[in-house]
Amino acid sequence: MPYDKSPGKISRRKAISSAAAAGAIVGVGIVAGLGGYLAGASTGGRVETATVTNVQTQTQTVTAPQLPREVKIGVILPLSGELGPIGIKMLNGAKLAETLINRWGGLSGSTVTVVAEDSLALPDKALDAVKKLVEVDGVQVIAGPATSVEVLTVADYATSRKVPLISMSATAASISRIGGQYIFRVVPSDAVQTQALADLIRSQGIRRLATFVVSNDYGIGIEGGVKAQLGDIVVLSIRYDPAKGDYREELSRIKDANVDAILWATWVESGIVAMKQASDLGLTNIRSFGAEGMRDTSFFADAKAAEYLLQTNMMGTSPSAPAETLASKQFVEDYKREFGEEPGLFGDTTYDATMVAALAIARAGVYDGAKIASQIKPAAYHYVGPSGHKMMNESGDAVLATYDIWRVAKRGDEYVIESMGSWDTAAGLKI
Repeated sequence: MPYDKSPGKISRRKAISSAAAAGAIVGVGIVAGLGGYLAGASTGGRVETATVTNVQTQTQTVTAPQLPREVKIGVILPLSGELGPIGIKMLNGAKLAETLINRWGGLSGSTVTVVAEDSLALPDKALDAVKKLVEVDGVQVIAGPATSVEVLTVADYATSRKVPLISMSATAASISRIGGQYIFRVVPSDAVQTQALADLIRSQGIRRLATFVVSNDYGIGIEGGVKAQLGDIVVLSIRYDPAKGDYREELSRIKDANVDAILWATWVESGIVAMKQASDLGLTNIRSFGAEGMRDTSFFADAKAAEYLLQTNMMGTSPSAPAETLASKQFVEDYKREFGEEPGLFGDTTYDATMVAALAIARAGVYDGAKIASQIKPAAYHYVGPSGHKMMNESGDAVLATYDIWRVAKRGDEYVIESMGSWDTAAGLKI
C-alpha cells in the first residue's frame, strides 16, 4: 500500500515511476497489517517484492509493460437519485486514487484517468453506463457498479466483452456464483456479514425480530442470511418497494407482531420515509439494527428520522479494516486534504477497487481487459488498502472479513455514527 513514509522506504514517486523500459506500479501489501507501499522495478523486466510478514519476502519477475499514454479506469456509481448522496462521496475515493497515482508518476509514465458514469443505482442505467464506457470510451477495466442488482444485471455483458468489473460495495451472496473470472469485489459477501449481524443481534438479547428490507438482491440477501443464522427469532419478514413511498401498512404489521427489534436494509430516501412513519406509529420502543447501508449520515438530513434512529438505539455492522492501520490513517489524511471533509461510506473501498484495477493493469503490462482480469486476484493478494487486505477467493470475493460494530449517537446537537466494537472471522464479536 502506498502509505509508508518511514525513513529508508522507497519514495512515493519512485514507487510508481521506474525506468522507462519497465516502469510500472506494483502493489505490495503487508499482510501483518503494518501498512504497505508500492515497489518499482529495474530495467529489462519488473521485479515484484511482496512483504507478507515481518520476516518473509516473496519475489517474482514479470514482463515489461506496454501501456498507452492514457490509461482509463471506468467507475460506475449512483451520482444522482436515491443513493446519490452516498455515490458522490464514493467517487471521491476513486478520484483520490487517480490523483495520487498521477502525482507519484502514473503507470510507467502513463496518466491514469478515471471515467465516471452515473447509474442512479438502476440496473438498466448501469448497463447503459457499462456499454458507454466499453464501446465509446474504450475502457478495459471498471470499478463498480455499486449495488448488487446492478452487478448481476451487467455481468453477462461485461463478461462477453472481456472487461473486468471490481465492485466496491455490492455484497449480495448471489454474486459469488458468477464471480472469479470477470466479476470481482473488494468487499466480502453478505454470507459473511450476516453472521456478524446475527451475533450482534443475539448479544443484545433480542427474542423476536422483524426484517424490513428493500426488495432487491441486496435486501433479500441480508434477510435470507439473517434468517438462516437466527432461525425462529425472525418472526416477520417484509420486503418493500422503494418507489411506493408509503409504508404504514407494512410498519403496522411490525407493530402488531410484538417484536423486540427491526433489522433495516433500506435506501436513504425511502428509509427516511419509513423511519418517520415508524415514529408516527409509536415504534420508538423497538430496537433497530442494520447492515452497512444504514451507516450513512445522509439519514441525519431529516431530523425526525435521525431522532428515530437515536431513540431506537440503531446498531449495525459495516466492512472495515482489521484495525486502524497506517494505510487507513493515511487515507483519511489524504482524503481530508483533497476534499476538506471526512470520507463517506465506501469511500475507502472505492479507493481500493480503483487501486486494485491500476495494479492489475500494471501487472498485465498491456491495456487489455482479458489480461487485466487475469491479474486482479494476484494484484489484490499483494495489496493492503485502507479497507484492509483484499485477498480474493475463487469467486472473486474479498475473504478476510472484518466488520465495525457501530451505533447512532448524539454529541451536543449533532447526530453521529460511533464505533463500539468489531467482528471478524477469527475472533468473532468484540464489544
